[in-house]
Parts: sequence; C-alpha cells; structure tokens
Amino acid sequence: MLFPLMHIIHLLTVIVWIGGLAFITILVIPMVIRMPDALQKVLFFQRIEHRFAPMARVFNVIVGATGIAMLLLTGWHRIIFTREGASLLVMTVIWVFWFIMLFGLEPIIIRRMLANLAKSGEKMEIEKVFARMNRMHRVLLVVSLAASAAGAVFAHRFF
Repeated sequence: MLFPLMHIIHLLTVIVWIGGLAFITILVIPMVIRMPDALQKVLFFQRIEHRFAPMARVFNVIVGATGIAMLLLTGWHRIIFTREGASLLVMTVIWVFWFIMLFGLEPIIIRRMLANLAKSGEKMEIEKVFARMNRMHRVLLVVSLAASAAGAVFAHRFF
C-alpha cells in the first residue's frame, strides 16, 4: 500500500515540477525576451522566478524523498549501478543535478546576476543574459524530460 502512494505522489510532483519548467522555458522566457524595456525584462522575470523557485525546491525534495522511499521499499537500490538499473541511475543523477541547481547554484548565481542586471540596466548585457538563460532552460527541460522518459522505461520493464 505504501509503494503505490509514494509512486502517485512522485509522479504528480514530477508532472507539476517539469510542467512548470516547460511553461517557463516555452512561454515565459521567450515572452520576456520580446519585451522592449530591458529593466522590465529583469523585474518581470524576477517576480516569476521568486514565486516558482521555492515551489521547485519543495517539488525537488518531495521527488527525492519519494524516489528514495520507492528504491528502499522495492530493493531497487541494489540494481541502480547495473544495466537493469540504468534508468534509475539516470533519474538519480538528474535529481542530484537539480538539487545542486535549486539549493546551491540558483540562489547564489542567478539571483545575484538578476539583481546586478536590475541595478545596472545595461541593455546589451541584459539581452545576453536572457539569451543564455533561454539556452540553459532549454537544456534543463530536455534533461528533465530525459529523466521522465527513463522513469517510463523503467516502469514498463518492472511493473
């Protein structure tokens, strides 16, 4: 009974988290890039980022806790470094990457960068940062979708 509950929580949290990332990547950032005023770009993105980042951290913790619980409940932690467990390893590595991003790099680097841009207001620098951020978010989305695909592959092999 515990495993199905963990699995449902895990899946729903991943859907909401990656869906939010996709929304920001596919809709918000391109919309911000098209805004004419550089300072408005920074301020608008900061407002969205300040709301989504705390939720993404909570989602990350829930996904990690439920994922670890499922590994331990099923004994799958014993196969994570085998060919059978390759999908589990992919999901785990990507989760650890996200954990480092959300709890380490994002608060330190991205927020500081956006705050400095808001102060300086240099249009060319702001354009470069948002172009870089756009590319980074697209890579993060692809990586996240790869983790989701790995989960689907694993689920179809073992359920």
